[in-house]
Amino acid sequence: MFQQALALHRQGRLEDAAGLYMALLVAEPAHVDGLVHFGVLRLGQGRPAEAEVLLRRAAAVAETAEVHGNLAAALQAMGRHEEAVGHYRRAVALRPDMVDGHFGLAACLQALGQREAAIGCYEVILAAEPGHAEAQFGLATLFAELGRPDEAIACYRAALAADADFAEASHGLGVMLAGKGGSEEAIGCFQQALDVDPDYVDSRLQLGRALQQLERDDEAMAAYRVVLQAEPDRTVAHYGLATILCRQHREEEAIGHFQAALVREPDDVLAMVGMAGALVGMSRHAEAIALCRQAIVVQPDFAPAMSVLGLALAEMGDMGAAVVECRRAVALAPHHPEPCFNLAQLTKVRRGDAVIDALEAMLPRAAALSVREQCLLHFALGKAYDDIGEADRGFAHLLEGNAVKRRHIKYNESYALSGMDRIRTVFTAELMEARRGLGDMSTQPVFIVGMPRSGSTLVEQVLASHASVFGAGERLELPRAVDQLARHGALPFPETVWTIAETELRRMGAGYVASLRALGPDAMRITDKMLANFHFVGLIHLILPQARIIHVIRDPVDNCLSCFSKLFSFEQRFTYDLGELGRFHCAYQRLMAHWRAVVPAHVLLEVHYERLVADLGTEARRIVAHCGLPWDDACLAFHETARPVHTASVAQVRQPIYRGSVGRWRPDAALLRPLLEGLGVDGVQAA
Repeated sequence: MFQQALALHRQGRLEDAAGLYMALLVAEPAHVDGLVHFGVLRLGQGRPAEAEVLLRRAAAVAETAEVHGNLAAALQAMGRHEEAVGHYRRAVALRPDMVDGHFGLAACLQALGQREAAIGCYEVILAAEPGHAEAQFGLATLFAELGRPDEAIACYRAALAADADFAEASHGLGVMLAGKGGSEEAIGCFQQALDVDPDYVDSRLQLGRALQQLERDDEAMAAYRVVLQAEPDRTVAHYGLATILCRQHREEEAIGHFQAALVREPDDVLAMVGMAGALVGMSRHAEAIALCRQAIVVQPDFAPAMSVLGLALAEMGDMGAAVVECRRAVALAPHHPEPCFNLAQLTKVRRGDAVIDALEAMLPRAAALSVREQCLLHFALGKAYDDIGEADRGFAHLLEGNAVKRRHIKYNESYALSGMDRIRTVFTAELMEARRGLGDMSTQPVFIVGMPRSGSTLVEQVLASHASVFGAGERLELPRAVDQLARHGALPFPETVWTIAETELRRMGAGYVASLRALGPDAMRITDKMLANFHFVGLIHLILPQARIIHVIRDPVDNCLSCFSKLFSFEQRFTYDLGELGRFHCAYQRLMAHWRAVVPAHVLLEVHYERLVADLGTEARRIVAHCGLPWDDACLAFHETARPVHTASVAQVRQPIYRGSVGRWRPDAALLRPLLEGLGVDGVQAA
């Protein structure tokens, strides 16, 4: 009867086997093998309590390693690890070469927090069987818990050498590598785990995080979305997806995911602060400030909340309170680059400032930081050293920070430059004349265009200080409208303009004005400071013939070096390599020269930054007059205007006039050569 039951058991016919085991034990209650094998069967069926009863009956009859080992396994399955340890110890004492006994003992000791004892057990197994993948894996997890990453990595690799399809080992190795800054290799590990088990949700989540660290945002978002399809309540996936959406300036979508995280975990301070950042991006500063303060109530030492609070206060013009909050954040989290970066951007760093010490202390472990954190660290040091008069030292960090950023972004220079050439080819004087006056005739929009860091924020702030002007900041409506035009047309932009109907020109203009008017319904003029709209000057004039355009110009070398010194929130992909930056600026100048030739002079006003800061009164009057407005003395007190300012120049624009950027320090000719060659500027004259 026992042999028949055992045969059925081995065939997987478990209930048939169970019936025979029960019949056997009715006939012979002390049949040890029957008790043991029936206990093992019930344990395999996930019924450990029944297994315990059977195995205790066996232990009362026979003192064997097999009985104690299986009884320990049943107790372990029920979480009764201390009892299990006693039986595992008895099993290996009876049979020292019982590998399963040593492995179970190690696992129980690990569960009880007795890590060193567990390590000893795993080492006993590996001394006998070096290729025991599970023991290598267990040892790796212990080393990871003990903060010994190099040993953990070695053991994970050994486990995979023994079993290449060990998904948990691939996942564990990926986690350790990502923690040491090895995100590229970590991604391979997570993908290997998913090749073995496509439903391994934790590994897909970690894949998303590793991709996000490398700013491979589209791939990271795809991974997070798969996680949320499988487990909609994964707050970490909601948070990760939301932070990427914020980076792409899709704040409304991001807020939805932050809210989803907060519904599930109302006191999740990371989600609170992330959502506050999204609200700042949407100019909902009061809500953002309240949410940051709420996060600080939940966790009073949470530095990111103070850091985002500082930025929100700065954009609202409360610079003193902003700096206080950022200093609190640095004091609480001196090992994190972001609070230090934010503080360096908002204030002039002085020699001996604690923020410099904090930044320098992070340098030895820079390689272990994420791409974004490395950029924050180097750009912050670049600004800090420049502030204390060590510009050469600061520029070395700007070179490093820009190089890190450039390695991890996709920028097609040929496409960008040829695109500007194509625009000049399409928007001929003949086309402009043939299509003139067909768009919406609103006089409300004022477009401020040019290069980043050219002084555009100052121009907008001067205008926004006027009683009849609403400063709308950087708007995405026009780029999105152009994208839609190209997407639905037979040709890409700019060639699609050849085929666009008159009614479409008017519809585009009216749609843009409607979206803008909602922001400042009572304003006579509303500014749009999306600088990259310089690509669309011709289209702007066709869809909005009465709109005014202001082109802000700055010394090319000063302008480009200022771009190179900034880590932009809006991606400016052409700014992270000096040669590419110079060539882009050169192409931009050619395009603007073309617009001067084909757009009426009364539409396009050029404002030179250097003249603006040297003679604000004269230049401000030119700007206001160009917009068809009467003069308002408030325009000269622009720094007192209470409005959110979302820009890298947030600190400067709150000063009465800032001349520190005119004739800025320049590196030596060798370092500057790629930029000068890109600009086509003579190095001696430019120095």
